[in-house]
Amino acid sequence: MAESGSTNPKSPSVVPDSTLGGLKRDLRNYHDGDDSNNLSIKKSKTTKMENNCREIVPLDVTPLSIVPPDTPKLSRQFWKAGDDDEAAPVPLYCSNDAAVRVHPQFLHANATSHKWALGALAELLDNSLDEVSNGATYVHVDSTINKRDGKSSILIVEDNGGGMNPSTFRECLSLGYSRKRNMANRVGQYGNGFKTSTMRLGADAIVFSRSRGINGNNPTQSIGMLSYTFLYETRKCEAIVPTVDYELVDNKWKEIVYNSTNEWLDNLETILRWSPYLSQQDLLDQFNHLEEQGTRIVIYNLWEDDEGKMELDFDTDPHDIQLRGVNRDEKNIDMAKTYPNSRHFLTYRHSLRSYASILYLKRPDNFRIILRGEDVEHHSVLDDMMKIEEKTYKPMRSPEWPDQEEVLPYLTLVSLFIILKHSQKFLLCFQKILQMVASLKLGFVKDAHHHIDIQGFNVYHKNRLIKPFWRVWNAAGSDGRGVIGILEANFIQPAHNKQGFERTVVLAKLESRLVTHQKNYWSSRCHEIGYAPRRKQKNYESSVTETPRPFNNINVVKGSSSSTPVPVRVFRPNVEPSGRNQIPQVETRERSFDINPEIGAKNRSYYGLGISSFKETGSVNLEAELQKVKQESAKLVSELQRQKQLLELQLQESKAKIQNLEKAQREKEVLELQEASDVIDGLRKQVDTFKGKRIL
Repeated sequence: MAESGSTNPKSPSVVPDSTLGGLKRDLRNYHDGDDSNNLSIKKSKTTKMENNCREIVPLDVTPLSIVPPDTPKLSRQFWKAGDDDEAAPVPLYCSNDAAVRVHPQFLHANATSHKWALGALAELLDNSLDEVSNGATYVHVDSTINKRDGKSSILIVEDNGGGMNPSTFRECLSLGYSRKRNMANRVGQYGNGFKTSTMRLGADAIVFSRSRGINGNNPTQSIGMLSYTFLYETRKCEAIVPTVDYELVDNKWKEIVYNSTNEWLDNLETILRWSPYLSQQDLLDQFNHLEEQGTRIVIYNLWEDDEGKMELDFDTDPHDIQLRGVNRDEKNIDMAKTYPNSRHFLTYRHSLRSYASILYLKRPDNFRIILRGEDVEHHSVLDDMMKIEEKTYKPMRSPEWPDQEEVLPYLTLVSLFIILKHSQKFLLCFQKILQMVASLKLGFVKDAHHHIDIQGFNVYHKNRLIKPFWRVWNAAGSDGRGVIGILEANFIQPAHNKQGFERTVVLAKLESRLVTHQKNYWSSRCHEIGYAPRRKQKNYESSVTETPRPFNNINVVKGSSSSTPVPVRVFRPNVEPSGRNQIPQVETRERSFDINPEIGAKNRSYYGLGISSFKETGSVNLEAELQKVKQESAKLVSELQRQKQLLELQLQESKAKIQNLEKAQREKEVLELQEASDVIDGLRKQVDTFKGKRIL
């Protein structure tokens, strides 16, 4: 992302500073003064002629040909903010070079990946939780009033993590860069969450971050503004992020200047013009909330709905942030009061407090989520369940997992030498195999006796809730009601917005397996919560004999010259697919068979004769199929026996090689021992000879 203050210095009098993570700055460009609020006087951009002492002062007049038209206003409705008015002026001219630029509208287009505002807020909570390894003990989400206009609300997300130095601060504001891609137990990997989440919640965001000095370096603090309003209404043709940095020197915060003082002051002036803060001191006062380290994100110009009301509701509950519109269902809110064990299912769509309480499967004991001054209590959906059953889910192999030929030699342990030679590869494959296994817990919600329509699986990925109450079985009627479950699926990659998984074959198989588990659980235990007992569909099928397809002409007696078509009716119960406990309907099918009338004896009828011939034909076909299956089974058994013999032969050869090596090793050790003994005997003889000579 382009910035108005480039981090590439043009002056040769610069030195690298490890404190700033590789950034270079001019050490001479500190602004001294007793008051850090005093801005350095911006030098006028004038030039002097070499042969004349007169200064050439630029005229404070804009040529008529480039007078800008009326400034366009950005819509405060999120889904309309990306539409540019045809009457609006085109963006200002940019230099014609080969650099790839990020257009300001990309900030809005990128944020549309979040259809749900609470999902965007969860991204910011994830970033704070990731800072636990850097000392974070809390994240506080709060709101306050914008001092610039005195009425609009702003959203604040603050944590006391390690903060960011100027280098990592710019990485955070850059699109697509992520240090978490290869870190264990980190869901973020695309480097896009901070930008999409802030721009989804409001048109503008300003970030304050303080990092304590490590390895003897000085502490730093940075301010950066990601403002869609600024870029849109000033008609910028590329995304510019004004940023200013400070360093603690002699207990005073000094400005860090990279290229020029004018450039630093331009960035500060832009931030003051388009942020909720009116002076440099107001900006610096925000760091008082962070103490020694941390990050404070302020989101303002929050988006509005079609009725002109803010999408985020700060008024209904003073200790919660809720949503208006389609995510809010008043009927569910009333039901949550009546059925407390189902309240998270009924309220997570509109309440941040409800959603944040189940957002993580496990939360660190020393980490707090504070929402508007009150802690969010961690809640496990497992506490809302009864009659719990645990299943082990092991997905089928996918293309990204190790091939069968790669894993099989290690699993069969055919050769000890192969394992020793490829031990590291074996451990990696074994680790992947362990990640394929997941534990599924399912049961009835404790309010299931009331027969309310609550069901679904909470699917987590690396401790983070990705699919809340995923409804996999959409059965007609009451089937499946009350069944909920928990699963941590680390073998599936989440989507960019962390509100779903990438649609892959592995996900489709998981969904199918979850449907099967829910159907089996429901059909076997639904009577325990007051529903009528269900019988599985296969019970109907097993009680009905599948009749083979009849032939058109059946000649019962050989040599008969005539045949009379006689209708034969085959009765087959029509089983309902859902397998409910209902009286099966009877389907009548009429088929004509050519039966010789001369065969009709006293004790037989045409109908009975047709059915008996039909059964005889079916039995012949069945015997042929059984014979075919037996032959294939015999072939399979013989092939398995052959493979077993080969494996036994290989195992014997491996044992023989091991024995030979052990024998050779023992012989070698015996020889070495004998040689050592000979050397010792020789030395002893030399010592004895020396002693004898000495005595003489």
